[in-house]
Amino acid sequence: MAISLNQTYQNPFVLDQEWEDYGIGDPYVLRFDGKYYLYCSTKDRRIGVKAWSSDDLVNWRYEGLVTEEAISEGAYAPEVVYWNGAFYMYTSPAGKGHYVLQSDKPTGPFVKKTDNLGFTIDGSVFIDDDEQWYFTHAKLNGIMASLMSDPYTIEPGKQLNASLGHWTEGSMIIKRNGRYFITYTGNHVFSKGYRVNYGVNHESPIGTYKIPENNPILISTANDFNGLGHSATVMGPDLDSYYMVYHNLVGRSAEGPPVRKLNLDRLVFNGDKMSVLGPTHGSPQEAPRMPMFQDVPGVTPSADKWETVSQAGVTEILLTRVATDNLYTAEYNFRWDDAKSGGQASALEAIFAYGDADNYRFARVNKATMELSLIDRVQGVETVVATIALPKGTDLAKIHTIRIESSSSGTIIYWDGLLKIERTAMSGKAGRIGYAWPQEAKPDLHYTAFSNEANGSSDKHGIKPIPGTLEAVHGVREGSPVIQSGLTPDGSDAVVLSKKKDVLNFPINVREDGSYLLSVNAAKTSAGSTVMIESNGNTKSIKLDASLFADDAAWTKVPLGEFELKAGTQWLSLHGAKGEVKLRYLEAGRTVAVPEQTVIKPTAVGLVNRFGGDAGWTDYSVRFDVTLKATTLDEVGVLLRTTNESDFKDQVKDAFMGYTLAFLNDKAVLRRVSYENSVEAASAALAFKPGQTRHLSVNLKGSLIEVFSEDSDKPILTWKDPNAFLQGRVGLRGVSTAWTISPLTITNKK
Repeated sequence: MAISLNQTYQNPFVLDQEWEDYGIGDPYVLRFDGKYYLYCSTKDRRIGVKAWSSDDLVNWRYEGLVTEEAISEGAYAPEVVYWNGAFYMYTSPAGKGHYVLQSDKPTGPFVKKTDNLGFTIDGSVFIDDDEQWYFTHAKLNGIMASLMSDPYTIEPGKQLNASLGHWTEGSMIIKRNGRYFITYTGNHVFSKGYRVNYGVNHESPIGTYKIPENNPILISTANDFNGLGHSATVMGPDLDSYYMVYHNLVGRSAEGPPVRKLNLDRLVFNGDKMSVLGPTHGSPQEAPRMPMFQDVPGVTPSADKWETVSQAGVTEILLTRVATDNLYTAEYNFRWDDAKSGGQASALEAIFAYGDADNYRFARVNKATMELSLIDRVQGVETVVATIALPKGTDLAKIHTIRIESSSSGTIIYWDGLLKIERTAMSGKAGRIGYAWPQEAKPDLHYTAFSNEANGSSDKHGIKPIPGTLEAVHGVREGSPVIQSGLTPDGSDAVVLSKKKDVLNFPINVREDGSYLLSVNAAKTSAGSTVMIESNGNTKSIKLDASLFADDAAWTKVPLGEFELKAGTQWLSLHGAKGEVKLRYLEAGRTVAVPEQTVIKPTAVGLVNRFGGDAGWTDYSVRFDVTLKATTLDEVGVLLRTTNESDFKDQVKDAFMGYTLAFLNDKAVLRRVSYENSVEAASAALAFKPGQTRHLSVNLKGSLIEVFSEDSDKPILTWKDPNAFLQGRVGLRGVSTAWTISPLTITNKK
């Protein structure tokens, strides 16, 4: 089946009426009543907050200044939260503490409601399912988090373990499938290495977060696309997908502030794991998919979309003419105002799974008791499945949202984005959706939609950009691949291919023609098994080399080889071939051929790190001489397979991703480095006397790194990295008059 991108977009965006010589910085998107509202930082010494609206996250309309309050001068990172009829804006003007502004519309005008509350910059609000509010903000070496007693009151906070090793900002918390995900950015807006990390927690939004190994999830230091960060996460128009908005750095304005542009990329989830399908730029990408059905019924619903029926002469029922599948998400936005309903507003029902007048399900909003109930009507008999109290102070005359997710895993009901009812025994059932109300009443019906996606099912169908990472569980399955939980160190699910007919098919969008290194993260038990890769009608069988699996890890990233891929959309398939293969994900990176032999004298990038070669290099050997001139406490090193290098004072010293082979007076130390995450992987005795020169070489093949001294064929140091960097440049680390390292001789190891 052919793959088509249909509607597309391309990063970065250029919007109408961006701040001149400043652009879109620190973007935040609010989803409300079926529309999206974008807010961004205000240029220094300017007053007002600009906003844009969109129906699809791609096409944006300028809405003007949503506030012109004096305290909005240089308003940093404005975020807007909707609750019970009011919109609350949190912003830090020029970084001088926070203010709360309020409006009854997302487009303002927002009016100042508090004095300066303090709390540095980049405030963000999260409301949990129990209606408790939380506030997070930026800090040196970590994000701060506080409880809120009301929208205007922030209590003293605690520092979270969400840190990028220096100044950390741009935080946001979402909750999905019972997990709290926090995203955060650092270290400095002018750094090419500005990036986004995330953490996950099962217990509390202000507890200790697990920081997964796939961090950072958003980074690029390329000359034409860098400084990616200060992200926000929002649900897509299909009611199931999620997207991340963020900015990239263009440069410095004439007045000094940064110039930035808006970007959008898809987020996908796999258990505890969250990933960005990107970052993408400069090439068309699949636009967010729209729901199967959407409309605003209003006072006079369109006859071609809706059917009105009466039941027992007392109830008015409005139904869509199209029906859902068994798996779907439906959303209902409405106001239930007594003044407009002649005092008859006893109950409003959001109907789903409608088969006929005697068989359907509905969520009932009871005005008299201020409760929300899930009710199943079977053969005319109604059974109340669950009832909960609406949030304290709920005003039904304001717009509220019911969202219903229905699947084989059960039925879930959200009230204003908060999970309120969950019944696993009530599996999904196809049917029409709609509303029911007393005939004398006149409900105010707003945006209503459904999509035949639920519980993240759309993550499988989205077209994945290449270069990139493909989660095995997001493959379209053929045969009988088995999904298994509880096997992986990062809390993600894995897929088991045990038969030749087991296939994972991935719809992909390749950025450019070229050679791509494909690798899989596979269980150690898969060593020696064979898989087959198919793309554009070409197939290749690959045996998973047992020598490349780490000895002390249950899972290892193993290269499958280089494949020629054509630009554009296509299918990439992974077949079972021989033996059982357990997979977490497949990775594809653009490669550049390593010269048969070349000498590199890395050029200076900064005072600490120097780099040379190409980020697309894969397996190679590096030879060099190390000389100790005088006894010293300094260390120097050779850098291997480095990518995403950055140089800025306000970040960690080792601002790159890759490996360092460091030399001290008496030993060699191999470290795995990913910015603030530096781990000593292995070390070996290697003594230097003043004036002594040692001849060393390093072989890199897949996960295997071997270090040799002199002309010995026995390595002094060996390590297999289970989460290996498989591509990257070479370089030097450290500045010391006591050491010298010769130019590096690179040899192709194919």
